[in-house]
Amino acid sequence: MRRLYPPAGTADADLDSLGGLADAYAYPAPAAGGRPYLRANMVSSLDGAAVADGKSAPLSSPADMRIFGTLRALADVVVVGAETARREGYRPAKARKEFAGRRAAAGQRPAPAVAVVSRSLDLDFDSPLFREPLVPTLVLTGTAAPRERLVAARAAGAEVVVAADDAGT
Repeated sequence: MRRLYPPAGTADADLDSLGGLADAYAYPAPAAGGRPYLRANMVSSLDGAAVADGKSAPLSSPADMRIFGTLRALADVVVVGAETARREGYRPAKARKEFAGRRAAAGQRPAPAVAVVSRSLDLDFDSPLFREPLVPTLVLTGTAAPRERLVAARAAGAEVVVAADDAGT
């Protein structure tokens, strides 16, 4: 596996292990003020498609999946759109023993939370994503979300965050 801009002195073989990948993708030391970091990761075909047969996995190589898994294992929260969560059958993030020490040293929970962004809250609140998480699933929505769906999300154990809608309310 090759990176476009590896740090000086990084050999390709250093990226062959999960520990090497975790070192390469480690977050910088917290700066004064504790500003958060945001990472995005995606895969696409040469013609720009982000899915094949409605899912992203057919476009991903084993190397892509190793990086994807490492980025998730290092994150506090994995943000996913509702349609992706539905199509991909999202489940809760798992604690991975390979990253347990690293997460504990960083003051992180055993696994990242999954945050689902949805306007309508048309989500299956009986799915494992909501009923079996190691850490509570987050639901991010707007003030226009249907009240009964907000109640259902909270009843399923989700932590619900309601943000202002397009009108600024």
